Amino acid sequence: MSKRTAVKSIRLDELELVRATQAGSGMDVRVNFPFSQSFPAATGVELEGRHNVVYFELDPGQKLGTHVDSPEEIIVCLDGSDVEVWVGESTGAIQSGTLTVIPPMTPHGFHNTGTETARFLGFFSDRTTVSEFETPVEPLGVTVLET
Repeated sequence: MSKRTAVKSIRLDELELVRATQAGSGMDVRVNFPFSQSFPAATGVELEGRHNVVYFELDPGQKLGTHVDSPEEIIVCLDGSDVEVWVGESTGAIQSGTLTVIPPMTPHGFHNTGTETARFLGFFSDRTTVSEFETPVEPLGVTVLET
């Protein structure tokens, strides 16, 4: 007999997003780790597997500053037409419908150079993700974020 499990789902357009900035870097992103118990805007829905999820939005002209994440990450660009991405020494452009793979512990970031809000989902290959930024992320006041 199989164990019954409740459906765990969240509507992206109903997430409480946290505005994260970095002084002097141009970073201004709205973010949530929807299945995390430790993020400030946690939804209270916990995953049982070995993965972690991030949702973030960048308005035109805004950036998600350079950082490294402990596990591999796959980013899906849900909306956006002109987004610069840098991964290690490589740079490129992504848009809606693009998948991007970011190796673990590789510096990377995003800059929305388009005219519409860019929206992203990121899937980490480990349940615990440690992200390290170059300068403190506000309002948290830390350079290292664990989710």
